[in-house]
Amino acid sequence: MEIFLAAVGEYLGKIGAETTIDLYTDFEITDPEPKRLFQEIRQVALAESAHTGGRRSDPYMAIPLDLTTDEGITYFSRLAHRTIHCEAVLNNKVVFSTVENERIVFLEIHEQEVEALAAKARQAGATTLSHAV
Repeated sequence: MEIFLAAVGEYLGKIGAETTIDLYTDFEITDPEPKRLFQEIRQVALAESAHTGGRRSDPYMAIPLDLTTDEGITYFSRLAHRTIHCEAVLNNKVVFSTVENERIVFLEIHEQEVEALAAKARQAGATTLSHAV
């Protein structure tokens, strides 16, 4: 999933989709690197909330991810499918969404783009991709 989400993250960044992630989980993240990244991004979100005077009612909800950066893509690819929610919106339309699921993501993009993302992920080493139309 991480390999595929890296390709999706790059694509979402290129098309300018606004991406947010909720930094809660129903299940503990046990993989060491994603666990470290989750703790790290939560600390950053909490510090930013404190810096802005707590304007947000919950410092861990709807945290923006900049998918034009390597750091943003890393957070996205390692955490989007592990948290309670992550979505990307383009022109007021949800184009990506996932809810704490290691196997399923929602993409509302052209079929050709889905095929290109799957091919890119397979080339990078993904082995178990499938999709429904």
